Amino acid sequence: MKRLLRSTLLILLAAQVCAAQDIAAVEQRVEALRQQLRDVTDRRARLQAREQELDESLRPENIEKSVAGIGTTDATALRDRRREQLEREKAVVVEQLQSLDASRTRLESAIASAEAEVVRLRASALGANNQPPTENAAPAPAVSAPSASAAPAKRNARRAVKRRKPVKARRRVSPRR
Repeated sequence: MKRLLRSTLLILLAAQVCAAQDIAAVEQRVEALRQQLRDVTDRRARLQAREQELDESLRPENIEKSVAGIGTTDATALRDRRREQLEREKAVVVEQLQSLDASRTRLESAIASAEAEVVRLRASALGANNQPPTENAAPAPAVSAPSASAAPAKRNARRAVKRRKPVKARRRVSPRR
């Protein structure tokens, strides 16, 4: 009988250690995903700043200023080439922003599922610890449980009464103003 109890305890302990390792691995994965999300957010902020710079550069007066120092016989062609160059660069930036938005959505989803996995693993680990006693184990005394739950209930009831008194006092003061 003692061997059975010992082997059961060892199995539960081994399962708990495995669950703790699983939880730690999933928590590390969550942290890695959060770091990736921070990187994506930082890169997105830099790209948005670049997009704003390009929008400013695409204004006709700024294109004119950028090509003013270049001597040419065909200024309109030079302005058009500069505009096309800026528009191509902006299109690349916009495409990268869209890609980062998709990555951010994917990472947020992965983080949510990994966090749910951590919660599930913790719940299962707690469930293994809170399994009902075996047939051979001594039952817990029935007297201690009700007295332990009655004391917090009484304290909470007293706290509720104490909280109500100041509120009533404030209400009486308010109408006199």
